[in-house]
Amino acid sequence: MLAGELLREGEKLIHMKIHPQTIINGWRMARDAAKAKLLSIAKDHSTDHTKFKEDLINIAKTTLSSKLLTQDKQHFAELAVEAVLRLKGSTNLSYIQVIKKLGGSIKESFLCDGLILEKEISIGCKRSLKNCKILATNTPMDYDKIKIYGTRVRVESLEQVQQVSEAEKMKMKEKVEKIASYQPNVYINRQLIYDYP
Repeated sequence: MLAGELLREGEKLIHMKIHPQTIINGWRMARDAAKAKLLSIAKDHSTDHTKFKEDLINIAKTTLSSKLLTQDKQHFAELAVEAVLRLKGSTNLSYIQVIKKLGGSIKESFLCDGLILEKEISIGCKRSLKNCKILATNTPMDYDKIKIYGTRVRVESLEQVQQVSEAEKMKMKEKVEKIASYQPNVYINRQLIYDYP
């Protein structure tokens, strides 16, 4: 906005036959004067955590001044500031994930430490556990087909089909035993888990 306004004013000065270099020199003088004034009135609250956080919330509220968040500006400013403060100085904003869920109201938004994973709990499993040992994987958990792209198995009898099926079943059994050897009491897999495993 400031750059656009400077260009608009500069255009007026050019129409008044003022040389562009003179305009640029004027802008540089104005920049230096503005910077000096800002530095003279600036307050550093970086050592006072409460005031620093208050400053950040005010900045966030100014940024969030839109029609959509007018009512909940304070709530979302606090969420944004708390999320950024949890980065502890890192500038990698990809550590902050925004997950949108259908239903509910915008006021129900919250900041979560850790991981939100939307998965169905299998039948017969407990719905709540404490002090868990969690193992999360992304591996195929079926044995009914060979997963290598373009692979063909030629068989000449039903016995050979059975042998291929048994070999796949044994591979799956080894995988399940390896997973069980970690002794997790919560196992999360990104892919479906079929009946046999």
